[in-house]
Amino acid sequence: MSAPTILVVDDEATIRTSVRICLEEAGYVVHEASNGSQAMQQLEQDVPDLMLLDLAMPVMDGMLVLAEMHNLWARYPTRVIVVTAHGSVKTAIQAIRLGASDFLEKPFSPDDLRLSVASVLREDRPQFRAAGEGYVESLERVRRALCVRQFDLAERELTRVGTMSDNDVAFLNLAGVVQEAHGRVESARQFYSRAVARDSSYRPAQRNLCRLTELERTGKTSLPIALGGDVADDQEFQQTTCKVP
Repeated sequence: MSAPTILVVDDEATIRTSVRICLEEAGYVVHEASNGSQAMQQLEQDVPDLMLLDLAMPVMDGMLVLAEMHNLWARYPTRVIVVTAHGSVKTAIQAIRLGASDFLEKPFSPDDLRLSVASVLREDRPQFRAAGEGYVESLERVRRALCVRQFDLAERELTRVGTMSDNDVAFLNLAGVVQEAHGRVESARQFYSRAVARDSSYRPAQRNLCRLTELERTGKTSLPIALGGDVADDQEFQQTTCKVP
């Protein structure tokens, strides 16, 4: 069996080189493209098993590449891992809606890269999930990941949930918790505020806003983080999990 082929698309030569070396050491065949336009030209010649696609590029950015591939998926049935800026949950959700299988946030480690590549290559060819399919169960997986402090896993699961609905109060509240767990306090506040603005009676988001305000004012709070749902560990998920600078 021949080794899987991977197309690395990034406008920064140093990143392409480091990624190529990392993946070649793992046994993959790696090709490079410096922008989206060049990537599309290479796809016309030889469709790789996987594309590692940076979203922020000149000439033709990664989102345009995904949109083009989405329209012609039977022609370009390759899996895609998108590379996003730190904390770009909304962008990652949009990319997965267009067919990306996974996302990596810069900066990522060689282990994270190889793990994501291996995981995606084990998947079937891109399939588009029906809106709302497994939504409640997916939210529960996010909560469980948060309860055991697997914050990266929670963020990945949440991104997939966002492809089903990214304006539901439960999603917005959990998005705030994930952002706060990663130290992105202002982003967390925005998600909590959006949840409250959408439904002023939704108590988990109200409590999280109060707790966050109290933390910033005094450096401590007696309020636990509210995950919503029927999670027994909710009361154990205390404010020590998330630190305000």
